[in-house]
Amino acid sequence: METATLCLRPATAEDAPALARVFAAAIEDKARDAYGPRERAAWVARGTRERFAAMLADGRNTIVLAQCDGTVCGVASLTGFELSLLYAAPGAPAGTGATLLAAIEALARERGISGLQLCASRNALSFYLRHGYDIVSAARRPLADGVALSVCLMAKTLDA
Repeated sequence: METATLCLRPATAEDAPALARVFAAAIEDKARDAYGPRERAAWVARGTRERFAAMLADGRNTIVLAQCDGTVCGVASLTGFELSLLYAAPGAPAGTGATLLAAIEALARERGISGLQLCASRNALSFYLRHGYDIVSAARRPLADGVALSVCLMAKTLDA
């Protein structure tokens, strides 16, 4: 069986539609058991191609995407000292999320950032714990129409 080749590269404005698709598909697939339909719909609504285009145009964000066989299958973003998003599409090669996380951590180290913070959804909590992140506190992330997600604020000190 052949192993798919995963390539990472900086995202560009032209990638916004593909990033929005990965965002929505990951939420619908991976958060199905952690959040209800109303919560998932409000969450997915935040990831429009217009929002990704705005994030890409904002110099505070560095967005990295993963491609497998020419198709975008994952996305991660570093904003200051925050891992501001990390999503892998259903069907992405095993390890896509971990590869993106390692790339963001390496980028943070290159920039002299000594630690990262993030806001983890329920379905991602075990992933971040396995990768050395600690829970700082429980929180609620407000979305549209009065919907809020129960999340955990997490942090990790990066080794030099």
